[in-house]
Amino acid sequence: MKDNDYEIIDSIAPDDRAWQEWKTLVEDEGWTSDDLSVLTLTPSLPTTRIVLARKSSDKSFIGTVIWNEYNNIAFIGFYLLRPEYRGKGIGSLIWERAIRRMPKNYTIALRAVPSMAERYKSKDTPVEGAALRCYEMDNETLAQVAKAHASKEHNVKMVNELNPTEYEQLEQFCFSVVITTLDSANLSCNR
Repeated sequence: MKDNDYEIIDSIAPDDRAWQEWKTLVEDEGWTSDDLSVLTLTPSLPTTRIVLARKSSDKSFIGTVIWNEYNNIAFIGFYLLRPEYRGKGIGSLIWERAIRRMPKNYTIALRAVPSMAERYKSKDTPVEGAALRCYEMDNETLAQVAKAHASKEHNVKMVNELNPTEYEQLEQFCFSVVITTLDSANLSCNR
């Protein structure tokens, strides 16, 4: 890639291929703090904002900063670049552009992998607040726990075991929870 063979954009449609490339990178990085429905929901949420870097020549994904704005908070959930573009300054460009786009009167909150916390603290998010810890459980243990607590009324399945209809039902349920939460909190989403 030539040094200038990229573009930075502030908005993409929920069905843009960049979202799938982003989702693949999140999975490849092993970011497991959310169930994977977050990767499906994020592109379509009315609160989602994005700054995206992609190659000009073929529009392939380079990196992104993704955040959600609600209730006077800009919550940065994802900041990542494909490994081959790290250390070239593109990440800093999209980070700075994202920070400039966030409303000045909003509190900036972010979720970070531990290895990046010091970098964020040295830049635009110097205050460290409460820490959320993530614990992982392997699939076998999760299945054993689920089976031990299952009843005839419930059918326990892993997400990757769902057929397309079941997955769509799960996705619709997740959307209903998010929308209900936004509505009940009387949050406004300004675009």
